Amino acid sequence: MIQRPHATQDAAHQSIIFQFAVSQEALMRWMYVAAILLLQLVHARLIVDWPHKRSLDEKKAMAIAFVEDQLQKHAVPGFALSIVYQNETVLTRGFGTKQYGNDSNVVTENTQFQIGSFTKTFIALGIAKLVDEGRLSWDDPVKLRLPWFELADKYAEKYTTLGDLAAMNSVLGAFEGDIVWGISVHPNERSLVQSLGTFKTTRHLRAGYAYANLNFEILGQVLEHQTNMTWSQYLHKTFFTPIGMVNTYGSVPDVPANGDLSFGHVICNGKVAGPYDLRSSPEIALGYKNGHLAAGSMLSTASDLALFSKFLLSKGAGIFRSPKTVETLITGHNFQAMFAPLAKLVGMSYNPDGGSMTAGYGFDITGNLMYGRHYFDKSGDTIAFKTRTGFLPKEELGIVLLANAKPAGGPTEDEFLSDRIRTYVAGIFLDVEPALLLGLRAQTLAARAKELPAQCSEHTFGGKSWTEMGSVLPEAAQKNLVGTYAPRESATYYGNVTISRAGDRLQLHYGAYTAPLYAARDMSSTLLWALDAVAGAEIFIPVEGLETATPTFELSVPYTKVQAS
Repeated sequence: MIQRPHATQDAAHQSIIFQFAVSQEALMRWMYVAAILLLQLVHARLIVDWPHKRSLDEKKAMAIAFVEDQLQKHAVPGFALSIVYQNETVLTRGFGTKQYGNDSNVVTENTQFQIGSFTKTFIALGIAKLVDEGRLSWDDPVKLRLPWFELADKYAEKYTTLGDLAAMNSVLGAFEGDIVWGISVHPNERSLVQSLGTFKTTRHLRAGYAYANLNFEILGQVLEHQTNMTWSQYLHKTFFTPIGMVNTYGSVPDVPANGDLSFGHVICNGKVAGPYDLRSSPEIALGYKNGHLAAGSMLSTASDLALFSKFLLSKGAGIFRSPKTVETLITGHNFQAMFAPLAKLVGMSYNPDGGSMTAGYGFDITGNLMYGRHYFDKSGDTIAFKTRTGFLPKEELGIVLLANAKPAGGPTEDEFLSDRIRTYVAGIFLDVEPALLLGLRAQTLAARAKELPAQCSEHTFGGKSWTEMGSVLPEAAQKNLVGTYAPRESATYYGNVTISRAGDRLQLHYGAYTAPLYAARDMSSTLLWALDAVAGAEIFIPVEGLETATPTFELSVPYTKVQAS
């Protein structure tokens, strides 16, 4: 189990009929309440037209000032922001530092950030290009376009379509099996997808939205099989080069030595861990070698993503034959049950009583959700980076916000900081009245007012050593634990775990990683795998039968000893 420490001044108004006074503080409280009520409306349109329309210069200045203000109030070291408005790039800019503690190492519009699951949008666009050319259809069974594809569920193997994967409506459950690619059990993406033939699924096909990274690992392999290129090579040829995205890459090792990489950070309750070097810090690596993951390994910049936003808002002009290709991606294909409960946290105008929030192909959300206007987006998180986007096609508005830190515990408000900034900036450019903009923070706080902050990692943020958090296991327990363990299910997918002696203590080897194994302090029947590969988290492993020669433990799935040392 991975534990992620998850001066008032009165003003009077007089008239012939009556006279009253109201404090600015009371007025502000009324504005907050009014804003919250407005945001609850199904479409959140302004009830009375706001007479003031901001100039472009005002909008840019307000956006810059707001991001700078949030940078000062929160622990994130740096942001990069791009804004496309009315088919023009109006802002690409960096804020803060790439490297916590080094204010001279500033973020620019060309600084490269991991964009996480925003990679999925590019994978979906790759499939869409083949559909646009008439080579594929979204309704094609995966098996037809990737003949070696197998699932343990043979019905799902036969009938799962490319569209099912892209809309997160397959037989694969939310986040199932992620530990395997995170710990590099398999040497590459093809091997990972091939191992799904033994993967025990927990859902029926098309049971509804479930965010499974494995869906896009499969789509990445479809791209490779159909184009005879890696998915990264295909995206470079088909999109990055024609669009002019010169600083966008498929994975960290692809970035040239002179690349302007940001450092990564994790934050909790105002504390910053890092800076972590993307090239050399195991704490934030996506897998052992930081290699390609169609589910989320790309890097890009504010400047490049402004070009991409223009391409997307133009519905693929210059690359796609038909605008319907992009229209299909941003059409709702599945009810978005996962993100709908979070709408209030990010200021979206969604009401489940009559409203709808749906998922597109390669997009998390689509619908009339941003101040009542048609909107779509895709988010992306890695261990130490955060990406938030927002696109309003009718207004030709595209916003991308990159952050070089990700919360690992602390208040919920911090987890949704980038979302709120994105929504606030969108409101500025949509000429939303100040009362609604001011209400965003009040709405967020009200939505999670009773929640306690998640615990911060004692190792990452508290400075505790692994030996302070764990103790050497007794000799008898060590003797019983040593051996090879196999998963009780999905054996080929999850792979074996080996526990062996290293001097007076044990070490556990899983995937590409080996690290000391301790008894967790103050936690009975629990082991601590002292792995430094996941900043901001500790890996605790429940164990049973330590007093026997055949103990069992759970590491995502139950493991049983199959061979003693």
